[in-house]
Amino acid sequence: MKTDVSIVGGGPAGCFLGKLLAENGVDVTVVEEHPQIGSPSCCAGVVGEAGFKELGIRPKDWVVERLNRTRIFPPEGAAVEIGRGKSEAIVLNRAEFDRWLGREAAKAGTKILLKTKCVDAKFGDSPKLKLSGNSGGTLESRIVVGADGPVSIVAQKAGLLKREKFIRCAQVELRGDFERGVAEVYLGRDLFPGFFGWAFRAGDLSRVGLGAMDGHPVDLLKSFVERQIQSEIIGPNQVLDFCAGLIPQAFPRKVYSDRVLLVGDAAGQVKPLTGGGIYYGLSCAKIAAEVIAEALEKSPYKKILNNYESGVKKKFGLDVELAIRAKRVFDGMSDEDLNLMVGLIGTEDVRDIIKKNFEFDSHGKLIQAMLPKIPNILRKTGTKRLFKYAKAFLK
Repeated sequence: MKTDVSIVGGGPAGCFLGKLLAENGVDVTVVEEHPQIGSPSCCAGVVGEAGFKELGIRPKDWVVERLNRTRIFPPEGAAVEIGRGKSEAIVLNRAEFDRWLGREAAKAGTKILLKTKCVDAKFGDSPKLKLSGNSGGTLESRIVVGADGPVSIVAQKAGLLKREKFIRCAQVELRGDFERGVAEVYLGRDLFPGFFGWAFRAGDLSRVGLGAMDGHPVDLLKSFVERQIQSEIIGPNQVLDFCAGLIPQAFPRKVYSDRVLLVGDAAGQVKPLTGGGIYYGLSCAKIAAEVIAEALEKSPYKKILNNYESGVKKKFGLDVELAIRAKRVFDGMSDEDLNLMVGLIGTEDVRDIIKKNFEFDSHGKLIQAMLPKIPNILRKTGTKRLFKYAKAFLK
């Protein structure tokens, strides 16, 4: 089999890229190991409304909820609620959203090989993928795209996958009477080491999950539900679905080589503070589509494909750098620090900064707005803590 561009992975980034390329007359093939697009899927499925508008994606019946407030629970003490009185994010039925993108890609002319797994790859002047399953054999293409998740085989075979740490996540969908429009965020080093927990309505159901850098996420999730979610919200035997997955380290990898590009989780294109990757993956797929279209008309490929990495850095570089630094501060916080942080978020000065500068899919603007205010905000907490945070941020 031959094609201009082969895309390994039929998730959102892979299908969106296939759609954009096919619309520009490129012969493109998506290789998806599962029997259908969108299953299995493990994702909180929350995306900023502004991000989808920017990408030209109009909400359809795969939107199951809209969120307008965040309620943050510290390890100890009262929760703090932040909101601006308008919808900030949408909650997706991820399976239906992915299938919709798959159908859009197919309508545009993308060939999708289901139940077909890439088991090996050789790169050079004519990259070849070894496939097994329904469409077993060899797929030859001019350019290969890895859109196959955090442990991408394309990234491995191209020498682009570094040894790195992952955030391990677990989530349940259940019947739970959580307040509509509210995203609950839970903090604490005991249950959520290196990350946080979440709970919110998703249509008729609710999603409760967490991420962790250490420990077993399934055991932690069980403890989270038993210890911190109100018993009257969730009745017995109400869990309807369970999933577990990995969030890659944010933007750690080189994302291209001679005839190879990585997009989405395969490229580590996730928000450093929250791990959300749908908007970043789709945005980077859009950049990749423009670069690939140019590369197919010119040579050498590697020189042109370099424009993909520089394009991603131009769009997200500063935002990601600031968020990575802020994540280092968060990682070094004790439960006492987290209690303090949530308390400060509840103060009028900090609330005003958040309301004026918060963007769901881009955290750099808010971090930049906070930086000049932090010394005054933290003055009452003591010099030692202020220096601790500053050292982590500037590291």
